Amino acid sequence: MGYSASRAATSFPSNPLARSSPNKSRSDTICPHCNQPIKEIKYSDDAFHTSLQKLFLGALGLEEFVFETKQTLAPKEEVEVMWGRAFICGSLGGMLFCGKTGFSAAHHHAPITGPFIYYCFTHIGIDHEGIIGSVYRARSGMEEKTTACGALAAFVAEIASNKLNLNFDEDDIEMSTLKKHIINKTGLSTDVMNAPDLLKVTMAAYETITFDLEKHVRRDAEKFKDRRYALFTGIQIHGPDGSDYCWLGKASLLI
Repeated sequence: MGYSASRAATSFPSNPLARSSPNKSRSDTICPHCNQPIKEIKYSDDAFHTSLQKLFLGALGLEEFVFETKQTLAPKEEVEVMWGRAFICGSLGGMLFCGKTGFSAAHHHAPITGPFIYYCFTHIGIDHEGIIGSVYRARSGMEEKTTACGALAAFVAEIASNKLNLNFDEDDIEMSTLKKHIINKTGLSTDVMNAPDLLKVTMAAYETITFDLEKHVRRDAEKFKDRRYALFTGIQIHGPDGSDYCWLGKASLLI
């Protein structure tokens, strides 16, 4: 998905954050911008990490991911090392349903010229056995497995059981919108004979979120010529023992 030809868009490499081998120690490396140590990335051979690297190659731990995005942006935008509190506008499945009004409201919480940094991610779980869509939410005190993303898993179940309901439900606004929006934006198959699995629906959600974010940014950029935008979209993966990882699908800098 490209930006308007009247704008200069610079896409980062397909995996700009994985600058070192996963097995290489980086504990002695110091960030040149904030003088903080860059933590070592460690992967093991257990079932979870096997599935993680097979399905989401290059995924980073959540803390490492946020740190690396700052590293990527610092020399390009001269952003401050810390940029204050975030404006949260996510919905079920990570959808960007805030609309034009919500997107405009978010910009009123930041300096008028930006830069604006967006993290828009859907999510999925992988348990210690490497099973997709399953997660133990230990930090919430839950002892049984639950699904992640629950909304996307319910969407998958509706399609597989040939009971997909696309009628608008005022008592379930986000879920009603989520299903129709993903289908309309990606052409996701709803045929029970070719029912998509959770991974495919999650990827479709990621593509939808990316499309919506870029649309909002392009519209904003036409009104504010001096603003700068950094866009990060992908999938957050919930792992064992409350761990979180991020797979970066797309990163773009719009100036």
